[in-house]
Amino acid sequence: MTSPTPSLIACPDCDLLQREPDLVSQGCADCVRCGAELFRCKPHSIDYTLAFLASAAIVFIYANAFPLMEMDASGLRSSTTLMGTVTGLQQTGETTIALLVFATAILIPAIELAAMGYMLVPLRLGRIPPGLRFAFRLVRWVRHFAMVEVFVVGALVAYVRLNDTAPVTVEPAFYALGLFVFLLAAMDATFEPHAVWHCVRDLQRELRYA
Repeated sequence: MTSPTPSLIACPDCDLLQREPDLVSQGCADCVRCGAELFRCKPHSIDYTLAFLASAAIVFIYANAFPLMEMDASGLRSSTTLMGTVTGLQQTGETTIALLVFATAILIPAIELAAMGYMLVPLRLGRIPPGLRFAFRLVRWVRHFAMVEVFVVGALVAYVRLNDTAPVTVEPAFYALGLFVFLLAAMDATFEPHAVWHCVRDLQRELRYA
């Protein structure tokens, strides 16, 4: 019986093809030519990422379903949701800003959550989802445009300024949006792309010898 071919990995910076080293827990593999990081050994990366992903999805849905803030102007109360903010900007003629808020604070985070779930849930169940490479590339692409934290900071600035003219109450949905930012960062920190392909390789090997 022939021995298995050693796993190879390409450097993301210089494209050098090299053998994949065995790492200890939390170890890091660097390119032998340019020193760029190839991957890290994060035990249970998929499990931890899925846990943060599920939590992030729950708070994201909550943040979109309920009002973020409520303002009381001389007895006249008004509140708005995240989507209501987009609609309000569009109605005042700020269509470009409305589209920007919708894309960066609603659409792109939703795409990232959906694509991550599409990748990781089947892998955790022992199946390789069709279109995995596309979903993987999609996640890497949308991460550059998700800017929920910028919206949260802008909303805090608006809260401080509006509170000088009329009482403004921060609703639980706004705290959920802030929590979503931290959960998204935790999900990105625990996610290791190399673990995905390592899992795929193991599943393919099991199918080959089944």
